Amino acid sequence: MKYLLDTNVFREIGKTAPHEHVKAWLAQVDDSDLALSTITVREVMKGVEKLRRTKPDVAAVIGTRVQASFDALADRILPVDREIAALWGRLLGASEKHTDDTGLAATARIHRLILVTRNSADVAGRGITTLDPYSASPRIRPA
Repeated sequence: MKYLLDTNVFREIGKTAPHEHVKAWLAQVDDSDLALSTITVREVMKGVEKLRRTKPDVAAVIGTRVQASFDALADRILPVDREIAALWGRLLGASEKHTDDTGLAATARIHRLILVTRNSADVAGRGITTLDPYSASPRIRPA
């Protein structure tokens, strides 16, 4: 594994017509290099359940697609263990902004992964490397 997908990128990949730059970046990456966090699983499932209240048919379709994606990544979904939780807490102690993004940053840091996100600024100063696949020429950047 090399990359940890932020929730915004995971959602983009699941669209029927993903952003052209994200699609191009993904075509260059080996699927086995991609990982998710259980934080992203929670965020995505929360969104599906909220949608279910107002658009149950749409939520059912999205839920099925999401579950298929989770199944495909099953051996690369990283749990929040004690080490990640401890670092997450320390990082939040410095700044409580962007709680979930900080958890993803902690996961990326512990596993030495590049966080693939549209919102690099949300994890700035967290000691990780990021990549914005929405850019025409995605570059790896130290955060």
